[in-house]
Amino acid sequence: MECHSVSFVRVFGYRKGCVLIITSRTPLRVSLFGGGTDYPSYFERYRGAVIGFTINKYIYISALRLGSYVDYRYRVSYSKVEMVDDATQIQHPVVRVLLHRYRCDDAIDFSIQSDLPSSSGLGSSSAFTVGLINLLSGLKGIPRTKLELAREAIDVEQNVLGEHVGVQDQLHAAFGGLNRFDFKSGSPFTMRPIDISGTELRMLADWMLLVFTGTKRRATDVAAEQVHSTATGKNDADLSCLLDLVDAGQRILEHERGANLPVELARLLHESWMIKRRLSGKVSSNEIDDLYGRCITQGALGGKLCGAGDGGFLLMIVPPERRTAFCEAMEKRRCVDFEIDFAGSRLNGGLT
Repeated sequence: MECHSVSFVRVFGYRKGCVLIITSRTPLRVSLFGGGTDYPSYFERYRGAVIGFTINKYIYISALRLGSYVDYRYRVSYSKVEMVDDATQIQHPVVRVLLHRYRCDDAIDFSIQSDLPSSSGLGSSSAFTVGLINLLSGLKGIPRTKLELAREAIDVEQNVLGEHVGVQDQLHAAFGGLNRFDFKSGSPFTMRPIDISGTELRMLADWMLLVFTGTKRRATDVAAEQVHSTATGKNDADLSCLLDLVDAGQRILEHERGANLPVELARLLHESWMIKRRLSGKVSSNEIDDLYGRCITQGALGGKLCGAGDGGFLLMIVPPERRTAFCEAMEKRRCVDFEIDFAGSRLNGGLT
């Protein structure tokens, strides 16, 4: 690995010389409204829009320079450990593609960790892609804007890997915060941070919980049927309704105050979930419907399943005074507290 420039070393707080290890930290996301309208098969015919936010649960990717004494060139540690001499031998598709794309020939140990399980509806796949692009750019000493990170991740996932993914996850992971993104064929996307105070955001987070369904799945597999239905126009009416809820959700987030904010948001999320279940037979299941019903019985006001469907996490809105009893009834291990992240994908010089 080559030594980095002094300016890069200064930015990331290291002594002058070679940077031996670098880590990217990229947040997971919760999509509130508009999911499904961010697929090109929809917004290339109509407009699309989403609202969502990132949370303080992250994917971490570290790169460590390997010495000449090891008998392999790349070590990649995630749910399995790969040790290979050639990048083309790496089984992890994103790592393999990006090492080739960046012409990363140095001997490197990559370590991948996550605060929450992968394949759980929180945009982990795109967060990983954004984080690895950020990491490899840092290793090369190439500064990247958040927009560049998102656009390159979208290109890699859709055009190189051929994944059935939309474009919101990459944008959320790169930018962080609570934002609205709008999409239209032939035009660049537009981004607008939701106009809400920090006090209201903190209060809203106190009403929110993630509840694990116990099931993981690959989003691209679940989304394949939905993408086909969208391309043929079968889902147009339901997606148009989901798009309308983006405008309604923005009005609630920006204009409701106090307890009215989470109460009205819960109502709209429930409405969104009822529509989303119609997009594909793979979105929900009897087990997920039963768990959602239990959440409501135990005091939740409303919510939705995160991501493409068929597993992962439910986002539920629960009044703070019911929170303890709710978690005990739902099993504490299923419930995840979180705060809202505003940093997006960062390299380790900015980690806290």
